[in-house]
Amino acid sequence: MKNLKTLYRFEMKKIFGRKIVWITVGIMLLLTASTVCSQLLGTYYIDGKKVDSNYAIFQKSRAYEKTLSGRPVDQSLLEETWDAYGKIPSASEHYAGTKEYWTYAFPYSAIFGFAANACDMDPAEALNWEPSEAELYEGRTEMLEDLWDGAYLTEGEKEYWRQQELSVKTPFVYAYKEGWWMLLDGLYTIGIITLLTIAVCLSSVFPVERARKTDQLIFCSCYGKRTLYLAKILAGISFAVGIALLYTAAAMVLALAVYGCDGFGAAFQLIYPDYSGSISVGQAVLISYGLLLAAAVLAGAFVMVLSEILKNAVGTLAVISGVIILAMFVNLPVHLRVLVQIWNYLPSVFLSLWNIFDCRLVPFAGTYLTNAQFAPILYLGMTGALLAGGSKLYQKHQAEIR
Repeated sequence: MKNLKTLYRFEMKKIFGRKIVWITVGIMLLLTASTVCSQLLGTYYIDGKKVDSNYAIFQKSRAYEKTLSGRPVDQSLLEETWDAYGKIPSASEHYAGTKEYWTYAFPYSAIFGFAANACDMDPAEALNWEPSEAELYEGRTEMLEDLWDGAYLTEGEKEYWRQQELSVKTPFVYAYKEGWWMLLDGLYTIGIITLLTIAVCLSSVFPVERARKTDQLIFCSCYGKRTLYLAKILAGISFAVGIALLYTAAAMVLALAVYGCDGFGAAFQLIYPDYSGSISVGQAVLISYGLLLAAAVLAGAFVMVLSEILKNAVGTLAVISGVIILAMFVNLPVHLRVLVQIWNYLPSVFLSLWNIFDCRLVPFAGTYLTNAQFAPILYLGMTGALLAGGSKLYQKHQAEIR
């Protein structure tokens, strides 16, 4: 074990010495940047007619939202919003294509969108809604109850969330928060990018000696298989965590530089009305990207152990890629509550706003844990089990006589 540091450095050099690692990371960093800046790219069209560039629309929207920042979403603001939307000609098939929308209603579009989402109204229903502060927050409560029923929550889970709702202060105070929102909106894509990078770069950590026919020499060393295995695992997990931190840092720096840092302390419900609890938008971002790190640890361990089982880097990469692609298309029936909850913990599925802050809970020691609380425990426990099993497998590895 005293030579672990030397072996660890050697394994890190082997990982970073491969060109595919640098090429993959470079490409994925570009994809991360495009994910964060996607809202600013392209042109906005209605019925085939150009309205404006997305960047110009964003600048106008930011100015309007900053004007609204600090105002409570109360009766006064709701009436202002619906008075503005009332100036849109009722005969308009697409109200967003009218001059009246961009002149009067667009400055209040953020409030209109929040109220429609909170009460689960479609645009047509929202346009015909009579603004009422009491009805807005009562409608959100009804929406939550319907959501809990639709997710097949037990009475104990419902009561847990009702207690959490007591800590939610209303009326919500509106705030411009686009930088933090873009980080949450891009989390799923950044998560997939992270998992793919880990799969590409770590799938050869164990098979490389077999492929290069150097395993006989390595296993004859005085360091022993146990120390070598530990060095490989530490190097791989360090790389996985480092990649997750790199993409997180790149996304945060770019998002906050482009969109601004405003709104860290804004109520999370302004972005995600479905959630019950008194966390802020900024705290939700920190929780989400913290879980990305936990998922990266599990992914790193899984990729390396799988590569030792399959004894082939290409096969490992194919399996991981297949699982990620499959997860994008599988949509389990919601009434299969337990199966859905288990499936949603798969890292390529879990790393999304709607799963991290899902209302389904996990019973634990007489209380309940949310997904954000239970996932780190689950991921680290699974990582430990994988590494223990991988160690036993690696100890049995015998170099082939060639």
